[in-house]
Amino acid sequence: MVENKHNQKINVLSVYFDNVTLVDMRLNVKNYFEQQQQQSLFIVTANPEIVDYASNNKGYRDLINSADYVIADGTGVVKASRLLKTPLSERVPGIELMEECLKLAHTNKQRVFLLGSKDEVVSQARNNLSAKYPNITFAHHHGYIDLDDNNVLASIKDFDPDYVFVAMGYPKQEQWINKYGNQFKHTVLMGVGGSLEVFGGVKKRAPKLIRKLNLEWVYRVVIDWKRLGRTKSIPIFLYKVWKQMRSK
Repeated sequence: MVENKHNQKINVLSVYFDNVTLVDMRLNVKNYFEQQQQQSLFIVTANPEIVDYASNNKGYRDLINSADYVIADGTGVVKASRLLKTPLSERVPGIELMEECLKLAHTNKQRVFLLGSKDEVVSQARNNLSAKYPNITFAHHHGYIDLDDNNVLASIKDFDPDYVFVAMGYPKQEQWINKYGNQFKHTVLMGVGGSLEVFGGVKKRAPKLIRKLNLEWVYRVVIDWKRLGRTKSIPIFLYKVWKQMRSK
């Protein structure tokens, strides 16, 4: 998509992360719009669960690595990079990058499309965000769609967004962006996982102290036991990182 000359790539299980901070990414997005780029900008936010999945699925791994930016949305990824002696600067939570994008959109009076989650959740997220960022023009659609649903694509294109935030969960959200990203011009597209549930008031982020201690994933499991099964990917991820260390 966009020619990327920004920084070095860090290899964690053959997923190539950009060594950037949240401040860097805000500036990168700001510069993208100032340069009047016609190509869409594809941002992937990857945590250990996504990296583990990608390590077993070459098609998905290649898709992620084709993005303009791959950022470390997970403490485990940052710790893995340090174990591999190629340290990433910091964790860049996808929800915080989304918030930075919304601040830019508010300043620039831009258009934001929210795609994902249940209809009532994305609708409430839109209402909450509209109240917080009145200069943004929002539109939305739920995420329970088929990847080949061209009617939804047509409605998003008619809206002519500056940003499309896709909250369908991996791998579907990245597959949707990869499939349709070239249908948009001068648009930032980013997978944002469960962010709309937070903005819609269905779920809460961990308190700042817990986030600072890099224990947000523990907090998520404590408040939502359904996530417990998903944590099995963490020891598998760590084992694979250990094997990568040994191979080096």
